[in-house]
Amino acid sequence: MDQALKAGKISAIANVFLTAIKALVGFAVNSTALIADALHSLVDVAGSILVWLGIRIAQKPPDKLYPYGRFKAESLAELGVGLIVILTSLTIVYEAVEELINKSFPEFELYALVVALASAFTNEILARYKIRVGVKTKTTSLIAEGKHSRTDALSSLSVAVGFLLVKFGYWWADALVAIAISVLILQVGVKITKNAVDVLMDKVDEAMGILIRREVEEIEGVEGVEFIAVRGTQRAKIVEIHVKVKSSLPSEAVERILERIEGIKDKIPEVVHVIPVVKFYRDVRVVAVPVDANGNYIGDFNSEYFELIDLKTGSRRRIENVYRTAEKMKGYLIASLLSENGVDLVAVKRIGEGAKVHLRNRGIDFMITFSTSCTSAPSTIMK
Repeated sequence: MDQALKAGKISAIANVFLTAIKALVGFAVNSTALIADALHSLVDVAGSILVWLGIRIAQKPPDKLYPYGRFKAESLAELGVGLIVILTSLTIVYEAVEELINKSFPEFELYALVVALASAFTNEILARYKIRVGVKTKTTSLIAEGKHSRTDALSSLSVAVGFLLVKFGYWWADALVAIAISVLILQVGVKITKNAVDVLMDKVDEAMGILIRREVEEIEGVEGVEFIAVRGTQRAKIVEIHVKVKSSLPSEAVERILERIEGIKDKIPEVVHVIPVVKFYRDVRVVAVPVDANGNYIGDFNSEYFELIDLKTGSRRRIENVYRTAEKMKGYLIASLLSENGVDLVAVKRIGEGAKVHLRNRGIDFMITFSTSCTSAPSTIMK
């Protein structure tokens, strides 16, 4: 991170110098393109300051107010750079169009050509340096600023070409070069802004999500991964993952699973925080199907009888719902009856909210089905 901060400072100092000299020469020779290029470098100064501030804030450790850290400060800085770049491009277009309308053009001076070429060379050196450090430290805002510096190098080179064209009589070349520079700047600005917005809106990293899913699915005791989301910057990722385990699993085994999931941080350095959620489920063996006196499926939780089907052995037996006429606590009493008979799942068409709560309290699941043949075979119930 110290390298990233150092790169940001060097970039800011270099761009202050480039902005000043290009602006002075641009006004001296009346070159809209060179003034636009100076404005472009001024954007780099503002960008460098934003990146420096973003990195400084992002490196602060988590606390009570920011338990996940402040890594998004870097993306806010990146967003600021992107918006400034877009605004700069629109400003350059406006100035260039005015130059074309007024048919004004710069005076060719050798020193102006030298300044443009020197600016192109310096910006390319800065671009390579910032991108290299940004990739090494996984600092997206610094990478974005490095790409912006590369557009500075191209724009300065275009200014130099424009000067040569003006010298040979193509007075409109300076304005056209300025417009071309603005289009280039706009493309970079949009790309930088989009990348920052994706992070700020928690766009998931699908590739890393697939990698982590494979790792977690191999953990002993994990029956499946229901949900996984990886978000954050290149340097700081937060992983939220929901896994299924059997309710019969000992607490010690569950703790080992959680430890293995937390171990993702050791395998993938970019992951700074893991949010594991364990969902317990029980194996469904005995299913209760509400039926009438003739054994026909009616699907009402308040039915006269329940057909109990053992999915493992295929055996079945019928019990009477002795609480169907109870005036008080009916749902509680029926749920208790099913629990006493070892029911794991109830297949119904209609069931009240209170009954749902009583079933859940006893670890009994329910399934809403409109099938008319739920008692025909166990496989029908499990569809």
